[in-house]
Amino acid sequence: MTVERSSSQPAAGLMLDTTEFNAVAKGQVAVSAYAGRRLFATHAQLDELENTAGEQLRAQLRAAFEEIAAENLPTESAVWDVSKSDQAKWPAENGIFEGMLARLQELDGRTRQPNQFRDILIAETAIKNGLTLVSGDRNLRRVTTEFGGCAIETPRSGSVKMRARGRVLLAGW
Repeated sequence: MTVERSSSQPAAGLMLDTTEFNAVAKGQVAVSAYAGRRLFATHAQLDELENTAGEQLRAQLRAAFEEIAAENLPTESAVWDVSKSDQAKWPAENGIFEGMLARLQELDGRTRQPNQFRDILIAETAIKNGLTLVSGDRNLRRVTTEFGGCAIETPRSGSVKMRARGRVLLAGW
């Protein structure tokens, strides 16, 4: 997989959004699609999965999360009543988190949703750690690239749409 980036350094790995664990649990993506790749997640993805309605679906999502076995990273910011203090960093006072959140809220057409906070924690962590965000959420991918990161669509069709700094290209997964 080739990812277009603003620097000559390759991406350090893939940050999987919650949508990826959903896709695996629903059989839309095989775990083998991620074989040989360095995968990352934060507490935010597991928290979203744990908030899923329905005990059976929640158990399937948790199993998918465990089967993928992504490396855990602390989030680069913390949000009251959302973040886990032992799995989050004190945020920099640079306004990036707030700017990303405002942009996602604008694109989504709604505000102050807990999942939006978690989504931005995931995306910001991907950007600051040089990871490519893998997400089925078009708006989150857009925000990620607008703020200098790389984001790709889920590999459900044999090819993947990649976006880096506003440019889109297709490549085999």
